Amino acid sequence: MKIWQVLKDSTTQTYNKLFKFAILNIIWFMLSTFVVFIGYSSLLNGFYPLLIVPLVFLGPFFMAGLMVGIDYINYDDFSIKSYFIYIKDNFKRGLLGFLFNFFIYVLLILDLIFFLRKGADSLIMLILAVLVLYIILFFSMMQCFFWGFLAIDKQKRIRYIIKNSFLVVIDNIVFSLLWFLVVFILSAILIITGFGLAVLLMNFLVLMILNGTISIASEYDKLQIEELNTDE
Repeated sequence: MKIWQVLKDSTTQTYNKLFKFAILNIIWFMLSTFVVFIGYSSLLNGFYPLLIVPLVFLGPFFMAGLMVGIDYINYDDFSIKSYFIYIKDNFKRGLLGFLFNFFIYVLLILDLIFFLRKGADSLIMLILAVLVLYIILFFSMMQCFFWGFLAIDKQKRIRYIIKNSFLVVIDNIVFSLLWFLVVFILSAILIITGFGLAVLLMNFLVLMILNGTISIASEYDKLQIEELNTDE
């Protein structure tokens, strides 16, 4: 199946440049941990304006990793210092992508909690809670395509990326579900181990997202991809 080919390619690519990928992931981990710590500390101390720090930087940090991954896929190598250049060059795009996903997830999770609480007394509310849960799952399935297109198709605005991600998931629902489950399960394992979080997580996510997006996008010729955008 195609999903296993994506997983095999991503694993092989990681192994081929394991040392450089490990260094890159450690840099990402240290930067991300630092900004998350600032946000967490501000929450504990009641200095809420600093909560904006992780919201501003986490997206660009991950976006830069995707761009380094594209370098590797194109040239079979990458420069670690280019990661910092990509943070600057893709800051706005990574920020907008992260904020969009963050606020959608917050909205959906708050809705789910609300309907679950009301569901004890109302069957309709319980049905709505299940519906919101399905929406969360579908939106999560969109994430790999969303970030993949965001990095690969840099000429397109965010609204096109959102639309195309939605349409491609609809058109490849089985692959998208399997892709999401594989990424979710293996990411959870890496996070739980701790060592995997610090050394492999970002690289694994980057290569899975890029390889999966390229694999599916290759099934659409240029005319079809352009056609997705013509009604905007």
